Amino acid sequence: MVTPIADAQTSNRANELKLEANAFFANKQYHEAIDKYTQAIAADPTVPAFYTNRAQCHQKTESYGAARDDANAALELDPNFIKAYYRRASALFSMGKLKEARADFREVQKRAPRDPLAIKQYTECDKIYRRIQFEMAIDSDVDRKRVSDSVDLSKFSLPEDYAGPRMPKRTKKVPKSTLPDKDAGQSEDKGDENKEVEMVEVEEEYVDLPFVQGLADWFRDQKNLPVRYMYAILLQVVKLLRPLPTMVDITVPEGSVITVCGDVHGQYYDVLNIFKLNGFPSETLLYLFNGDFVDRGSFSVEVIMLFFSLKLLYPNAFFLNRGNHESIGMNQLYGFEGEVRHKYSAQGKRMFDLFQETFEALPVAHLIQEKVFVVHGGLYSRETAKNANQPDGDGVVRLDELRELSRFYQP
Repeated sequence: MVTPIADAQTSNRANELKLEANAFFANKQYHEAIDKYTQAIAADPTVPAFYTNRAQCHQKTESYGAARDDANAALELDPNFIKAYYRRASALFSMGKLKEARADFREVQKRAPRDPLAIKQYTECDKIYRRIQFEMAIDSDVDRKRVSDSVDLSKFSLPEDYAGPRMPKRTKKVPKSTLPDKDAGQSEDKGDENKEVEMVEVEEEYVDLPFVQGLADWFRDQKNLPVRYMYAILLQVVKLLRPLPTMVDITVPEGSVITVCGDVHGQYYDVLNIFKLNGFPSETLLYLFNGDFVDRGSFSVEVIMLFFSLKLLYPNAFFLNRGNHESIGMNQLYGFEGEVRHKYSAQGKRMFDLFQETFEALPVAHLIQEKVFVVHGGLYSRETAKNANQPDGDGVVRLDELRELSRFYQP
């Protein structure tokens, strides 16, 4: 591709736009800065710094894919532009693409061997990359996906000094074969398909409104939920979520309203403030939280467990979309794994794996009243349409395709 060379007047105008953009960036007005840098690029598309400056703005607004694309554009203009490698490395790191980020940080370090920031960034990225590679080597995906089947609640009891909210109990009938082996016995003839399924009564803890309200206050006081309740809620939530389609249709009943909320990122007190200002969730006050519940903030466990409890309490009035931070790569980089391991050290790894299994079961999108499409990660590209590769394909991603899309894996 041949890039036209701007004349002096156009070049001067582009530089003026860049200076205006710099001023917006200095004032943390990143979207306005992006607009000015875009105008500068339109006036003179031959300046690599315009693209890397805009990439930095995209990085600040968490548009990491756009930041990477701008860095690539700068490198096409100047393959030796160190700042472009740095911008691309930062974007890739934020996207959890550690192998590619590590290579770019290494390139920056080679080109600027005495730069302390370059050394620091490469060392940090390399350390995290090696740690994750080691953990992947000793832990298989199969083991992680079997966590919900391996947790036996009978092995966990409430601490004697626990003074927090209590889950009420109820009796229900379940197939005897679904109980742990020590309860189910070994004499059942599993080969007889016509044999009547033997049902047994079991006691089950469940979520009700007093428990959820008490939980909100308990977490507000920065107190941990016992391991038994953590597992009980997670196991019930994953069971509730798994049968759902990847895109869930929401019908708002007459006389009810729905509120859609964006990223909360472990900011538990912000969540409480939302409920204080807008109203606590109920059958008539519906909520849809659009992903990124965890990471960055210090109270991610509290946020996600309150949300999961509300989902159990109001399965048809409280909705959760999966965001890019509901994934193992992001959680290892941005704090959720560390928080779980810190707050539940003895069960930390197992519990974190169960969180991942639960995150995989979260729907990816919701459609409100057949009119409002809500998704965390943006619209789907034309290449993902089922008919994209067909000669007469229109490249349109249809809603039924999203409903049927498999979501039970890590990105």
